[in-house]
Amino acid sequence: MIFTKYILKEIFRNQLIILTLLFLVCFCQKLIKMLGLVIDGNISMYLFFLYLGLNIPEAGKLLIPFSAFLSVLVTFYRLHIHNEIIAMYSCAVGKYIIIRSIFLFSGIIAMFAMINIGWLSPYCSNYQSKLSYEIKENINLTVLSEKKFQPLSTKSLILFADSIRGTKLNHVFLVQTNQNKNNSMFTIVTSEQGNVDRNPDGSRLIILEKGTYYEIYNKCELCEDIFITDFSKYRMLINSTFKTFLKKNKPIDHMSIYQLWCSVAPEARVELHWRLTLLMSIFIMPMITTLLIITISYNYLSNFLLTIFLYTIFFVLHTLLRSHIILEKTNPMAWMWIINSIYLLIALLLNTWDTSCMKKLVLVVFNRN
Repeated sequence: MIFTKYILKEIFRNQLIILTLLFLVCFCQKLIKMLGLVIDGNISMYLFFLYLGLNIPEAGKLLIPFSAFLSVLVTFYRLHIHNEIIAMYSCAVGKYIIIRSIFLFSGIIAMFAMINIGWLSPYCSNYQSKLSYEIKENINLTVLSEKKFQPLSTKSLILFADSIRGTKLNHVFLVQTNQNKNNSMFTIVTSEQGNVDRNPDGSRLIILEKGTYYEIYNKCELCEDIFITDFSKYRMLINSTFKTFLKKNKPIDHMSIYQLWCSVAPEARVELHWRLTLLMSIFIMPMITTLLIITISYNYLSNFLLTIFLYTIFFVLHTLLRSHIILEKTNPMAWMWIINSIYLLIALLLNTWDTSCMKKLVLVVFNRN
């Protein structure tokens, strides 16, 4: 029990240090990307840091398993260079006590990872998307300036106004290009005056009065190249509500583990198995690291490089399978569990490795003393 507490204490200490450093790196990277919003738009510091804070659980999906792997690797590296593993064996501490300690450590980390992967991260991602959409929406509406061509909610909609007084627009020139590349049609709307209004559902629109509408085709064989018409009132939606945004995108990152389980969509099923794989990696990769060190400890550098290589291959393959690139050609879920089974088999083979090398090394050290 004393050795178990000692090993857990060392691993958890390294886990805290490594996880903190990884989160700081991700936080600084996100901070640099978000600074442009504060400089270019009227975004409060509260919303700024709230947006950054909501990104922590999403980053924790990968950082928690990775930090668990690194903490075990660093801990046993220190134990190895100080000959503490040999000392444990000399005190009749079997490798199964060490394995039990790693299982206990992985189980504790897996409980926190399950809460984060299953519920906390999807909730924060959903709220972060809503916050990001509202921030971009506010920026698009607050930076409107006179005598300047500027995009609105999308780059396909460009507005020019000779003068702006609050929500009132005078001498308006509006251009909208078709986002469908197969249809090279675009529209031009000119008007003497207009205003920016809000619908009851929260969406915003531009209302123009007494103007002319031009519909221009660059490649048109069945109709005339240009349509021109006058209007007394023209309405154009410039951005939709967040509910409409979600209906169009339906991101699976916002779905809880239960919602993924109930969903029959192929993308949702792949995401479910990806999250389960993240939980399994918390047990498999630290165990492979531990077994490589305590059973073949006479060549630590090779074990270190081999462990890093196995970890890299593991997550590169799973990331490719999760990206849905080959979703129509093969079954990513089956390949995910094939890879998991291979790595589990590696751990089992390492567990049955002949430990006579370790015993001989201990005898040689104590005979010299």
